[in-house]
Amino acid sequence: MSWLLSVLSSLWMRVTLPLRRLLARPSRKRTPFKYQIVDEFPEHLGPNRVYLAGEGQNLWAAAMICPCGCGQRIELNLLKAARPCWRAQLHQDGSISLAPSVQRQKGCRSHFVLSEGRIDWC
Repeated sequence: MSWLLSVLSSLWMRVTLPLRRLLARPSRKRTPFKYQIVDEFPEHLGPNRVYLAGEGQNLWAAAMICPCGCGQRIELNLLKAARPCWRAQLHQDGSISLAPSVQRQKGCRSHFVLSEGRIDWC
C-alpha cells in the first residue's frame, strides 16, 4: 500500500509542477533571494532567503526552501573537495547567485538557476 501512496504522490507532484512554477515565477515586484551567513542552519527556513553555513569566507553549505512552492528544503554543498559542488557569489546588494543550476532529483523535480537573487527556470 505504501508503494501506491508513493506513486500517487509522485504523480501529484508532476501534475501540479507547472502550476506551482507559474505561481512562483518572479514578477518585477517580487522580493529577490538574499543571503544570510549562519553558524548552523535554522530549523525553519525563511522564504526568499539562502542560508550559508560557515565561518568568515569559508562557507561549506547553502540551504533554502524550494522556489517552486512545494516547501521542501534544499541543501547544497559548497566545498570544492566534495561532489556535487556549487559556487555562491555574494553581491553587494545582499542578493546571491548559485552555480551551476539546481536540479532536484526527487519530489517536485524543479530545475532552476539562482542569478542575482532571481530564479530563472530551466
